[in-house]
Amino acid sequence: MNTRQIFAALANPDTRDMYARVILDQVSEAPTSKQSRALQNLQRAGLIEDADGAWLPTAVFRELLAEGARDTPKGYERFLENGRVARWPSKAADKDGLIRWIMDQCLAADEHIGERELNERIEMFSDDPALIRRHCVDAGHLTRTQDGSEYRR
Repeated sequence: MNTRQIFAALANPDTRDMYARVILDQVSEAPTSKQSRALQNLQRAGLIEDADGAWLPTAVFRELLAEGARDTPKGYERFLENGRVARWPSKAADKDGLIRWIMDQCLAADEHIGERELNERIEMFSDDPALIRRHCVDAGHLTRTQDGSEYRR
């Protein structure tokens, strides 16, 4: 399905008028040559189909909308661009999901790590590793030693 063809067909006032006639089931049995060209353009664009001599609208718009919906990120992925944090979530549940994902990427469950190395790992996902690290500690996803020299999950 070519969206360019769809827009081009609907940009033409004659073709757009004919599309409205198809939708309203008001296509005459003997269309003029101008109307026939419009019908052909609509069919080429995938907007209508010939059903035994009757022109019917297709489900092209429903398909396009469904296609776009599949590409919409869900959960923590809504806050990422190219695998990095693009913006910080405002809702606690979204923050928690994002923090859990970052920690899964940065630190194994039984691993102990120093602050510098943890920051380096977090920097792969965010420009502000200290903010992420503090959120992880505050949310209980990380614990640190009294002196703050070592972190673990």
